[in-house]
Amino acid sequence: MEIRYSKKEDATDMMTLEHLVWTKGTTPSTIHFDSPAEYLAKNPAGEKVVAVQDGVVVGILGYHSPTPLKSNQHVATLDIAVHPDYQKQGIAQELMAYLKKQAKNEGYTKLQLRVLSKNEKAIRFYQKNGFHEEGRLEKEFILDGEPVDDIIMALFIED
Repeated sequence: MEIRYSKKEDATDMMTLEHLVWTKGTTPSTIHFDSPAEYLAKNPAGEKVVAVQDGVVVGILGYHSPTPLKSNQHVATLDIAVHPDYQKQGIAQELMAYLKKQAKNEGYTKLQLRVLSKNEKAIRFYQKNGFHEEGRLEKEFILDGEPVDDIIMALFIED
């Protein structure tokens, strides 16, 4: 498996993967792109990290500073997704290891993410990787008529 920054030709695979992964159980909004060009307009080549296996994008990792404030530049907010057909093969773990190393090299000291409280599989994965619950926005979303909390999780990168 190769982990590298995304290229323009990855757009179709990345778009397909995101359509499969970001569902009502994993995100409070609808994520849909009508074409690779539309995908690239929102996710330019080189902006995300991809895991590629046998020529197919099987994982996506995005991270960036959550605000333009100089006082907040040590924090990176992240999103990570693995194609359903390739889950439970260690791909997310490899992407997370890559992120921890790369973020540290780029001067980040804190990683942060948001996850729906009903996405227990993701919460367990993040906890396994050292993330802890930093905050909870109770009943932040109404999904399929049910209130769902939005959990903020964080990991401090050690020297």
